[in-house]
Amino acid sequence: MNAKLRRTSSVVVVLVLVLAGALVQSFGGNAAAQSNSEGTLQGTWRVQINPINCQTGAPLPSFSALVSYARGGTLTEVTNSQAFLPGQVTPGLGVWSHTQANAYKAVWEVFILFDTPPTVPGFPFKRGVQRLMRDIEVDGDQMTFNASSQFFDSNGNPLFATCASGTGTRFEGGQDED
Repeated sequence: MNAKLRRTSSVVVVLVLVLAGALVQSFGGNAAAQSNSEGTLQGTWRVQINPINCQTGAPLPSFSALVSYARGGTLTEVTNSQAFLPGQVTPGLGVWSHTQANAYKAVWEVFILFDTPPTVPGFPFKRGVQRLMRDIEVDGDQMTFNASSQFFDSNGNPLFATCASGTGTRFEGGQDED
């Protein structure tokens, strides 16, 4: 009788463990799968930025960028904005987070390494930091966003702000099939 009770108890314990594993997989496993599925922010995106003067609404020149949103919530951005001189800004580094459904927030900074010389036409950027903030909506392989950025001099004093809207497409590289 003792051996039969132990065998039945062992079967019950195994069944409980299997059911617990199935519940964990159906809840926790599904959340992990969703965080990596299409329609989420993680990955590299080609984005088109349409900045405006926040106070007047006047449009500023549009430009594109590549932004990589890494697992764990970090991001890297490189831009080809003609507003900056070659080598004037560093790549952007920052963080992103999921807010709800297909919505995300991102914050990052770039260093402006030198003042725009007074002889160069365009906006006179000062050595310092640009801090960028973006509210993002993802729909499959497409995104839309609203953004703002604040410029600071090298002492941390605010200089001016810009606003922007934009769109993005998930970066898909060609892959060789073997």
